[in-house]
Amino acid sequence: MTPIAGFFLAVIAGWIVREPRRAAATVVLPYLAIVAVQTWSLANGYGINPPDTVTPFSGAISYWVVQLVFGLIAMAIAAELAVLRAPGRGPRPTVPLVGPWYRAAVGSAICDTGVFVLLVAWLAVAKLVAHHSANSPIPPEGVIGIGLDLIGVVGLGIAVLRVAIKARRSRTVQEPLVAQPPAGTTVR
Repeated sequence: MTPIAGFFLAVIAGWIVREPRRAAATVVLPYLAIVAVQTWSLANGYGINPPDTVTPFSGAISYWVVQLVFGLIAMAIAAELAVLRAPGRGPRPTVPLVGPWYRAAVGSAICDTGVFVLLVAWLAVAKLVAHHSANSPIPPEGVIGIGLDLIGVVGLGIAVLRVAIKARRSRTVQEPLVAQPPAGTTVR
């Protein structure tokens, strides 16, 4: 659940918030809420994986490392998309900008509301799993989320690098060549 949810949170935050750091920060709290609910559901027997996947903490280090990696990928996607959507790129907004905090607040409100609706819907249909499998395959939405995360972070990273290279090249101004005086003349 976390890879695909993190991807959509990152796209929403990166699309709305135009500052990379704020876009990445917009993703953090909703992502942590999703991780908390997923961890709670696994610990209480609502997931395919057994409860010992997340408890005790010392035995679940790999689970937490994976969640950290997906959280960092979501933050990276949000920041990369914000760089590509920064002012001066893309279509001009029709509404006057109130300030950078305004876009961050709107992005956070949309992400938080989406996560809340998603979690309420999930809790409404959640059922205890009778047979847990320690070596169960990754659910389809997990595979799709991992694929979207990898394609998104690599594709947007390449696009950001191209923009940075293009901006750097445009900043370096070629000095015009100065005409050299003909041979045998003196320069005063």
